[in-house]
Amino acid sequence: MSSYAVSVPAPHVHLIAEDGRQVPLSELYAQRLLLLQFSRHLGCVFCVDHAKQLLKNYETFLKHGIDVALVIMGDAEQARKFREVLKLTYPVFADPDQSVYRAFNVPRGNVWQVAGPHLWWEGLKALTRSGMGVPRGDLMQLSGTFLIDTNGQIVWDFLPNSSVEFPNIDEIVVVADTLSPISDA
Repeated sequence: MSSYAVSVPAPHVHLIAEDGRQVPLSELYAQRLLLLQFSRHLGCVFCVDHAKQLLKNYETFLKHGIDVALVIMGDAEQARKFREVLKLTYPVFADPDQSVYRAFNVPRGNVWQVAGPHLWWEGLKALTRSGMGVPRGDLMQLSGTFLIDTNGQIVWDFLPNSSVEFPNIDEIVVVADTLSPISDA
């Protein structure tokens, strides 16, 4: 569920870039709002579908002053491959030990939340749209979405109750617009 956070500082953590270098999270939100999206395991059909939705809306995000970064629980090489296979134009970072997931309190789910029968229809639709990879990583990990301002404050978050739930793109844009004006660029 989404919520507005008031003066909640983002954790001081480092992500691993595709080239293997450690990148301080603060570097990613230094100039613009940052939409930080945590993915589930690498084969998650919902996450692949959502990554493509973020790409489809990437220019809109940029117009509204938002940079996008995706975090996977794989290594640097898996982050590179994930970005290349999906043709993502925004960066993908690695968090192989899920320490950044834990720092942001991204929830883990139970079997009902990640694979219950109520998710099968949505899973089939996502599979048809976006395909599926080989499940790798913590299969019980849920996703999480955070909007971080240039002061390092988490101003909005979305923590799902199941593997099929992701934030509404329009809601993210509205939140961003309340924080900064729309760019003409």
